[in-house]
Amino acid sequence: MKTTKTILLLIFSIVTIVIGCSDDNASKVDSIPEFQSLVQEVSSLPDRTFTFTGTVSDPAGIKSINMKYESWFLDKTIAFDSLPKTYDLNYKFKVPATAEVNSTHTILITITNAGGVTLTKEVKVTLDQDIISPVINVAKPIDGVTVLIGSGKEVELEVTVTDTKLAEFKIESSVLNETIPISGTTYTYTKALDIDAPNKYSFVITVKDSSGNTTTKVITVNVLNELLFDVMYITDVDNEDLLTSDMFGVPYNTIASTQAGEKGYVFTAKYYSSKANSKVRFVPQKSSFGPYSFGADPVTPGKLMVGTDISVNPITLPQRGYYEVKMDLKNQTYTVTPYTPTDTPYNQIYILGTGVFVGNTSTCVSNVTGGLQCFHFNSGKPFVKDANNSYLWTIDVKIDDEPNSTSLNQFIINANTSAWAPFWRMDATDPSIAIPGGGSSFVFPTEAYGKNYTIIFDSHLNRLSAIRR
Repeated sequence: MKTTKTILLLIFSIVTIVIGCSDDNASKVDSIPEFQSLVQEVSSLPDRTFTFTGTVSDPAGIKSINMKYESWFLDKTIAFDSLPKTYDLNYKFKVPATAEVNSTHTILITITNAGGVTLTKEVKVTLDQDIISPVINVAKPIDGVTVLIGSGKEVELEVTVTDTKLAEFKIESSVLNETIPISGTTYTYTKALDIDAPNKYSFVITVKDSSGNTTTKVITVNVLNELLFDVMYITDVDNEDLLTSDMFGVPYNTIASTQAGEKGYVFTAKYYSSKANSKVRFVPQKSSFGPYSFGADPVTPGKLMVGTDISVNPITLPQRGYYEVKMDLKNQTYTVTPYTPTDTPYNQIYILGTGVFVGNTSTCVSNVTGGLQCFHFNSGKPFVKDANNSYLWTIDVKIDDEPNSTSLNQFIINANTSAWAPFWRMDATDPSIAIPGGGSSFVFPTEAYGKNYTIIFDSHLNRLSAIRR
């Protein structure tokens, strides 16, 4: 009798377990996976990475998520042993470089739950992503310009911005703050400001496009009660375009006097004249001959003339050689003083760096082994010494992204093939100033890539120029 009861109890237990399991399986089978969220429209480009993002859920547990697109050889399955009830999808995928720009592709995302039930949704990827930032062109004012307080309109703004799809224009300063929604491909902002307080005013211009790309440009204007300046430059070019076509170095910096009564008025330039009767002018704004330029009175020697453009008569340097050219705005005078350097010239100067190509040879190529040795004195390429000046050196280079290095594309110069010293790096704010044994390596801007330059170094003046060829 006990045996019969035991057998019945065992059968009852097995049936209960089976029914219980059947109920669990039914729960899993009846459950349907869900996309709580999913980014179904993605903009990208060939050879760029985008991310599948979304949140999926299922009360029975998620077994796997699959992303599939045969044309791109994509068949990625994320499998789970723990059967999570929710999962935040964040999977990165790189578009093949061979994909066609502006084409559209449909990728299937499939969720499978613990019971084998699936749900599929589509993600459309269009290869039209805008990664180019807007362009800002400031016609007025010239950056660094000095203007005098007058009857009004001391600062005139004319800013044109361009992009494939503009979204927002913003200008910020202590005297002007505006944020303007814009659209289309081109927008021009104009405004005239009446400023009656002398000061240095900075205008921060920020432009955003519809893809979120932004560009920022800062323009400074010195507003004064009288004609005096914070900075002054000297230049020997006679074409305004040449003031901006160089990478750096044109026009040349000068030394501002700090003496009482001379600050803002007196500036001294050290300059090498490569030929007799060189013509130079002083300009207080770096990229233009206007609104102020200074030269020589053609009638009275030593008298400084104030002009508004390139037409001002230049100062003439009579012979080849080094000069100190000094101007005094308060007295309206200038002086020209020749001198002979006393420092010892170097036997040879070299350029070291990445992204610098001399002929077809990178400065990453070792002169010793022929192997790769980026940014090293073993790979320095020689400048050419000027026939008439032992302090003056030039080298023709091409600037480009260095294929043999992941480092920044940059350079320094030195005078040694077997050690670092002596070397020169650049002033962080003005790369035309070479600093012996100090300074910062100059990092090439991407807009210089693929272009040819002549780099000029004067070891007496510690001056560098990179002139577009």
